[in-house]
Amino acid sequence: ENKKNLIDSEDTNNAKKRRRRQAFLILLRALASNDDTGKEKDQDTTTSTKTRNGGVVKIVALEKSAVRDAKAAVLKGGSSDMESRMPTGLETPNYTVLSKNTKKGYEIRKYEPFAVCSVQMNKPRQNPSETDAQVSNPQLKGASAFGALAGYLFGKNQESTAMKMTTPVLSQGEGQDKTMSFVLPSDYWNESGLDKAPTPLEGSGVALQRLEGEERAAIMFGGFASKKETTSRKTYLLKSLEKDPDWMLATSDEEVTLAQYNDPFTPPWKRRNEVSIKVVSRK
Repeated sequence: ENKKNLIDSEDTNNAKKRRRRQAFLILLRALASNDDTGKEKDQDTTTSTKTRNGGVVKIVALEKSAVRDAKAAVLKGGSSDMESRMPTGLETPNYTVLSKNTKKGYEIRKYEPFAVCSVQMNKPRQNPSETDAQVSNPQLKGASAFGALAGYLFGKNQESTAMKMTTPVLSQGEGQDKTMSFVLPSDYWNESGLDKAPTPLEGSGVALQRLEGEERAAIMFGGFASKKETTSRKTYLLKSLEKDPDWMLATSDEEVTLAQYNDPFTPPWKRRNEVSIKVVSRK
């Protein structure tokens, strides 16, 4: 069910506000449960109002502090916290960490081969009502592509084969060339794995691909992967790699990939996102 509810990060402002309110409600409940029960209950209205207003200020300050602490932890190499944010019970591509740049907050990984199903996000498709899974927020940008991939993964394919959920959701490219991908279950990761993978329905726009093993530079971050935040992380990673003494971009036109691991109802401070790019050794 988590996989069905995943959505692209570039959504509407109203959806972002709704998610933020949900996160605040979670925080408010947690604060209320730990409130000091020994306070006097017969305070006058003015005092109560001041207390409530003061509480709002404290909550906002707490949220900002949590965001700052999370960013600082990542920059200091606090990858263990990010690892704990991985959804449990879902397959994800395998990799080995080759090195960590704790000063800049990114790491170099060696990925093993895996397979994906992909769809172009901004290309019209023939019969989405027949090929797509229903999504909870169809008005959101990226919802159509998500529906096409979810439909394929959960049984809307020529063999009517439902597959296991996986993580993360990957997106890459810009404009008309932007794609979204789901990781296929590991049953289809070996060299001949796609030969036995379910066949996408005609008109779904879904394509299957096996990605070979490669080295990638990756930087992890929490919160919601907004377009602004993702662009900032991409820029930071690319500039950092320019000065890396050991690793460089595989080619000058390499594309950065965004990976989102959690469902939209996961609070910001428990989310894991990544931007990564293919690299090769300078040596």
